[in-house]
Amino acid sequence: MNRNLIRRADASFTEWQRGMIFEKKIHRVKWEEAPEEIRAPIRRRQAELIEAVTDGPTELVRYLRSRLRLDSEETIEAPSFPRKELTPDEYKAPPVELEEELGAAWKDVLEHRAALASSPLFWLLCHIVWIEEGRLGADGLALDEALLSGVEKREGRIRNFLRRTGGLPRVRGNTSVFSDCLLARAWWRFHLAEEVDRTTEGRIEAGAAHWLFHFHRPSWETLVTMSLRRVTTINQPRARAAIAYHLGERMRTNGRFNEKDVEAIATGLARVSLRRSLDLTPLEELYEMAVAR
Repeated sequence: MNRNLIRRADASFTEWQRGMIFEKKIHRVKWEEAPEEIRAPIRRRQAELIEAVTDGPTELVRYLRSRLRLDSEETIEAPSFPRKELTPDEYKAPPVELEEELGAAWKDVLEHRAALASSPLFWLLCHIVWIEEGRLGADGLALDEALLSGVEKREGRIRNFLRRTGGLPRVRGNTSVFSDCLLARAWWRFHLAEEVDRTTEGRIEAGAAHWLFHFHRPSWETLVTMSLRRVTTINQPRARAAIAYHLGERMRTNGRFNEKDVEAIATGLARVSLRRSLDLTPLEELYEMAVAR
């Protein structure tokens, strides 16, 4: 994808998202207490988006291009979609097999472009192409189910759309694209699983690591949140390999794991990093030290 396109659309993207939702921390009042001059424009903009979704792919693409101030004929280069179409359920909750299929299809484009794959705007631009191609449904009913559904209130439906099509960094911070944007999340799980395979020289295979990352959504979100905000040490490939190893051990012994397990392992690795280089510590020692008390 053309980086100039992303730079040019960035301000419009931020402005559009800011205008679509009501943020209590900005207005310092609840929605019910906000003056009508604040609420009316938000309601109008939200209604325009919902109408564009329900009118179908052509109208939704026109709407999104206009909000990003892109010409209707301007080319957006998105990774090729490996399937003709996803059902709304497949889109909202991709099974691990579908995530692997998507990841493999996008590997050549995204493998060494972490900054691009971390950009909410990049994924929204990709969605414009995929919606236009009918990949998320050929009519408004399918798009409504895929992009808006899950809650009844209009504000919640709008937030669903923003999260699912790229992420909502204004509210959820920089973790949103990794957790809330469903297709971005699929790519990152695939990508990190392959990294674990390489780091362990195949002792933890990519398919097994991907299954672990996919198994429990709150655990994945905890892993993302800690790696970006709290324990950046675990961004190192060997640290992620250690996390995958211990999650696999918990599955074998307990049949499950949860976000508290992820937090405990990540915290243990952070302690190790204070006295040892994670890059130089043999993996087997790292596995043991990560859970040492």
